[in-house]
Amino acid sequence: MTYRPALDAAELDTAALSLRLAAAAATERARHAPFARTSLVSTGFSGEAATLAYAKIDVFGGVFARGAADLQAAAVLVDTAARLQRQLDEAADFAANHLHQRAVLWLNSMSMLLDLELSRSLLRLGDGEQDYDPLFAHPDASFSDLHARHAPTLPATTLSAVERHGGTVLEAGPESTTVIVGDTVDPARVITLVAGATTGTPAKLEGELVKATRLAQQTGAAVVVWQGYAPPPTVPHAVSRQRANAGADDLAMFQAALDERFPAAQKTVISHSYGTLLATTAARDHGLIADDLWVLGSAGVAGEHVSELTLADDTSTVHIVDSPDDIILRLRSGPSAVLGASPSHVGWGGERVEGVTGGHTDYFTDPAFVSALQQRADPAR
Repeated sequence: MTYRPALDAAELDTAALSLRLAAAAATERARHAPFARTSLVSTGFSGEAATLAYAKIDVFGGVFARGAADLQAAAVLVDTAARLQRQLDEAADFAANHLHQRAVLWLNSMSMLLDLELSRSLLRLGDGEQDYDPLFAHPDASFSDLHARHAPTLPATTLSAVERHGGTVLEAGPESTTVIVGDTVDPARVITLVAGATTGTPAKLEGELVKATRLAQQTGAAVVVWQGYAPPPTVPHAVSRQRANAGADDLAMFQAALDERFPAAQKTVISHSYGTLLATTAARDHGLIADDLWVLGSAGVAGEHVSELTLADDTSTVHIVDSPDDIILRLRSGPSAVLGASPSHVGWGGERVEGVTGGHTDYFTDPAFVSALQQRADPAR
C-alpha cells in the first residue's frame, strides 16, 4: 500500500512564488513602456520611423501587461493546486494509518487528476489544447451521457464498429477510443483489456471489440477495450519503455474510476504484449485497482518481483500466461527480458497458467486461458 502523489505541495509553493516574482517583473516592464514613449517624444523624434517606434513600444507594453496577468493567474492556479494536494496528502495519511488500501490508490488517482487539470488550466492561459479527457474526471456522468459526448468526435467507421458490438464509448481522443461492452448496469466483474504495440490504436478497434465481445459472452463480465495511451506505432518502437511509462498513470486513473462506479464488482486487468509493461508499471509506480492482473505474451514487465506491484488488496492475484509457441518468449533470458523482468522466471513470482498454446495473437481464443479466466471469477465480490 503506497501513496505516490503526482504532485508535491512544497514544490508547487516554490513554483507559485517564482511565478509571482516573474509577474512582478513583467508588470514593472509594462509600466516602463509609457515612460519610454514619453522620453522618446521629448527628444523631438518624429516622422514615419518615429511613428513605427512609438507603435512598437505600445505593443511591447501590452505584451508585458498580458504576460504579467497570465503569470499572476498561473500563480493562483498553482497555489490552489498546492492547497488541494496538501488535503490529499492528509487524507492519504489517514487512509494509510487505517489500512484503507483502495482509498490510498484512489487518492493517488486524485493527485494525478489534479496534475492533469492544473496542466489543462495552465495550457488554456496560452491558448493551448488538451485532448485527453479521462473517465475519472466525470464521476457523476452516466455512461450514456459520456457516449453521447464522445460519439460525435469519432470517425464514422470507428463509431460504426462500436455500434455493431453494442459498445459504449467512455473516453475518446486522437489516439484513443475506450469502449465498454456487456452489462454496464450492475456487472459482477469488469475486465479491462490493455493492448500492445500493434493492436492498441483506434485503427485496430474492430479486432479488439471482437475479443471483448467474445470474452463478455464467455465470462458474463463487462469488458473494456482501454485505449487510454498512445502505443508504440511499430514493433521496433516497442523496444522503448517510454510509452508505457507515459500511459501508466492513465490506466491507474481509469481503474480507480471503474472502482468508483462499480465498487462491488471484481476488477480484472488483462494485459497483452507491450501492454504488460504498461499495466505492471502502473501497479508498481501508482498502484492499480485490480483484483486479478493477467500478463499475456510479455516482452518484459516492471518490477524485479511481483511483490513490488500494488494491486487492490492483499488478496489480489497476478497470473502469467505464456504459450511455448509465442515468438516473444525469445526476448527473455533467465530473470531478464528486453523490456524489464521476465514474468515467467520462477524468481519473479505470480501464478503460471498451464496448457496454453498458439502464437502471439492467439491467447484470447485459447481454451486453457479462457478456462483459467472463468475459474478466477470471485463469486464473493
